[in-house]
Amino acid sequence: MSAQNVHQRKQISVIIPTYNRAELLRHTLISLQHQTLSNDFFEVIVVDDGSVDHSEAVCQDFSSLLDIKYFHQQDKGFRAGKARNIGAAIAEGDYLVFIDTSVVLASHALAKHLATHQSSPTPINIIGYVYAFGLRGNDVDPVIPMMSSDNADASLAYLKDISALDQREPQYQLMGSDLSRWPAAFDIFWTCHVSVERKLFIQVGGFDESFTSWGGEDVDLGIRLFKAGSQFHLDRDICSFHWPHPEEGEENKNEQGVNIAQDLHKKYQLWETSFYGDLYGEPNMSLNEVIARFGGRSQLELVG
Repeated sequence: MSAQNVHQRKQISVIIPTYNRAELLRHTLISLQHQTLSNDFFEVIVVDDGSVDHSEAVCQDFSSLLDIKYFHQQDKGFRAGKARNIGAAIAEGDYLVFIDTSVVLASHALAKHLATHQSSPTPINIIGYVYAFGLRGNDVDPVIPMMSSDNADASLAYLKDISALDQREPQYQLMGSDLSRWPAAFDIFWTCHVSVERKLFIQVGGFDESFTSWGGEDVDLGIRLFKAGSQFHLDRDICSFHWPHPEEGEENKNEQGVNIAQDLHKKYQLWETSFYGDLYGEPNMSLNEVIARFGGRSQLELVG
């Protein structure tokens, strides 16, 4: 067999669920086109959760630029968990990078995901830093002209300069950047931008496909990764930004979050998840802050 016919096995599989957001998907794919990691080493799997727009055509536009696969599942409501599982099932990479449509990666993001996983002696779950994540209302319009998927690094430098930070930044400031010292780092394992070892993902059973409304399926996976003994890892340099767009069901998210938290504790009955109930009395605190302040187990030294 000639050298030209030897298949280069991918090391990273980037999995993107999408639904009727073709142009936001284009921004995401453009940032993948500009990665410093050679596309010999990564593939892109777009799983469409029933779109009726031109998302497939957008993927076809990148067929000569990326190793990209497109899979369309019938629209049967919100099935992001199933979409991600489909992507993982056909993935060949050792590491799965899950990002949302509208997330634009720094040019070095995939290279750093790969290097960080490969240098870890045990499986880790990387939580990417997402600038402008949580940006709402009047804060959006001034930054839009400075956002570019063709030059994501310049956009990220601008967003950092104006402090358009990840909405989890207050937790990082309070709890510290070493997630191994957090009592429940799984609570911030949000699949807008994360990565996990594929073997571990399969071992813990992937996403629970019974989640068929916004939210919860990612934290649910995070809990099982936590139970399996793997560590969560934050590196602000493994970063991206979130292209602002209207969110479906925004007005119901707080109520949904309460219901999801209750369900997660019923499902797992962990000491850590028992504190989800305390969030109702402390609405301005995160789960990790509530545990650290009131749980009596943390070694963290908190501010305030």
